[in-house]
Amino acid sequence: MSRYVFHELIGTGGMGEVWRATDTTLNREVAIKLLKPEHAEDPIGRSRFESEAKHAAALHHPNVVAVYDVGEMPTASGLMRPFLVMELVDHKPLSELLRDGRPLDPEVVRDLLGQAGDALAAAHRAGIVHRDVKPANLLITPARKVKVTDFGIARAQASTGITGTGQVMGTPQYLSPEQARGEKATPASDVYSLGVVAFECLAGYRPFQKETPVATAIAHLHDPVPPLPDHVPAELSAIVMRSLQKDPSLRYADAAAFTSAMVGHGGGPDAGADATTMVAPPTPDPTATAVMDPVAQPPSPSYVPMGAAGPTTPPDGPPRYQDPYENYDDEKKPWYKNPFNIVVLVLLVAVILAVIWIFSALAGGPDDSPTSDASTPPSTSAEPTPTAAAEEEPKSVEINEDDYIGDNVDDVRDSMSDLGLDPKVSVQQNDGSHEPDTVSGLDPTRNLYEGDTITIRYYGERPEVDPTPTEEPTEEETPEEDPSASESSDGWVFPELPGDEETNGNGNGNGNGGGGNG
Repeated sequence: MSRYVFHELIGTGGMGEVWRATDTTLNREVAIKLLKPEHAEDPIGRSRFESEAKHAAALHHPNVVAVYDVGEMPTASGLMRPFLVMELVDHKPLSELLRDGRPLDPEVVRDLLGQAGDALAAAHRAGIVHRDVKPANLLITPARKVKVTDFGIARAQASTGITGTGQVMGTPQYLSPEQARGEKATPASDVYSLGVVAFECLAGYRPFQKETPVATAIAHLHDPVPPLPDHVPAELSAIVMRSLQKDPSLRYADAAAFTSAMVGHGGGPDAGADATTMVAPPTPDPTATAVMDPVAQPPSPSYVPMGAAGPTTPPDGPPRYQDPYENYDDEKKPWYKNPFNIVVLVLLVAVILAVIWIFSALAGGPDDSPTSDASTPPSTSAEPTPTAAAEEEPKSVEINEDDYIGDNVDDVRDSMSDLGLDPKVSVQQNDGSHEPDTVSGLDPTRNLYEGDTITIRYYGERPEVDPTPTEEPTEEETPEEDPSASESSDGWVFPELPGDEETNGNGNGNGNGGGGNG
């Protein structure tokens, strides 16, 4: 590590800390992410850290945060701490620009999402699915260049998503329906997440935002996508709505197809033909089939608002917008004439009756007749049973404190509320080595249920005196301060974007690479 001279701590997170440093060999400024000592001996922590290095280093793209070097640094105790040497990015995360709820200009959204899609297209060509596309992982430079970061959970099956009914890890606002069901993520899953981000940029709010994570996941599975505001051009609305189809085979096949539609101002049948290669076979699991029953129906109602907005094309005389789904015969058939819908409905009724019979048998004992117990409930609750059953079960909340440390306290408070918890905040003294308003810990983190109170500890304002670096970035060296390092950067060119009045961040976000929670 003698090649690198540390200057200042610019970010901390649950897994690591990020330093501004100088590569003395190449004479350039870099960002160095160090895995925290408490995670250096944890196999899961090291695996996620190594995964981020492997996936990011495999991608050479101007819209992906570059990884220059990897290695391990010994500490005074002999512990080896892995590190990544990365491109130093002066940025604001997109989540910060969206924080006040003001929608962005549609042409700016085209530009930003087109760049993000281009980066993810490179990942998809390399066989990598990001799995965690959200505004916090899209970094925006002063020149309005997008940098995609945090490939730490790419291909990591247990890192995100719902682990069981009523049991949630992380936040589900940007998860695709198939990820929420625990199925394998594909490039079309990243396309869905891009669609959610695009919707939030254009509308100022997310398409699916419920009081609990389970309710949000159910909305992704069942609810039709709400219409975008009238100011959004019809062809751009069509791209977003297609990206948010419940069925992956009806979306753009991958980020390359999404980007082509986004920057090409269109989303016609050609991309749809490409998407047909992503058709997945139906799952034989009765429960999964019951969940998927509404999935086949949303394309029609979710697309109606777009048709209503169709006449509002720009006045410069482009040809009539082509409905990307008007060649699909299934869209024009009544639901009861589709054999697939009939089969799904029969299976759904069979599952409901089986569940009612089992619960009735358990409640009534061996001497009771299951027929009499099961005869009453179907007439009153046959249709809403899947949703009601999911919400009536005890809902425990599982959180990973490391996912939130270093994030903005307001974002974490919103995340805790989304999880159904009652967040309280507690400020603690800042010794100068931490960004103000960044989270330092959560309490408690185990045995939590919806409605429980959770305390969020965060750092207050820095003292007037200059801060000192944190302990032992190297075994023998102490990180030296760079008096020339600036706390903020000028030159932002976001006339259409909100958030210019806020302090822009430097570096590569928090220790998880995200720079905030979406």
